[in-house]
Amino acid sequence: MAPSPGPRPGMARARRELAAAELLAGSGFAGQAVVAATRAALESAQVALAALDETRDKPSDVVSAYVRRVVRERAMDPVTGRKLRSLLNRAALAERSWAAVPVEEARAALADATLVVKEVDEWLDDPARSAPPRTGATRRAVRPLKRRRASETG
Repeated sequence: MAPSPGPRPGMARARRELAAAELLAGSGFAGQAVVAATRAALESAQVALAALDETRDKPSDVVSAYVRRVVRERAMDPVTGRKLRSLLNRAALAERSWAAVPVEEARAALADATLVVKEVDEWLDDPARSAPPRTGATRRAVRPLKRRRASETG
């Protein structure tokens, strides 16, 4: 089953977060812009995972599942996985650091998030890559473990 060609609410939200990040960066709120850019990229990653019938709650879990399921298994550009991980790390630093975040860092985060959102949108438009997997298509069957005798364990 191919994804619907209509509007995707998650991607619309990601674009709104990108717009908010641009406004924040332009107004001198660099730290908040980095966090908003990260939210945009994470939202698009969650939409990609949802297309594969998978969800995650915590941001680090979203990044991990995105890299594993979308990048490795579904032919997404590996740069998007690295940018997503980098954005998550930069947002954590921006939120927890006492130092001011440079405006250049906000612009770089915005560029990275824009790339991730754009690539995910293109990936979703390609049903050959983004269609949900058929049952059992991405997982190998698990073989049962051999039973050991008591004399072999000791």
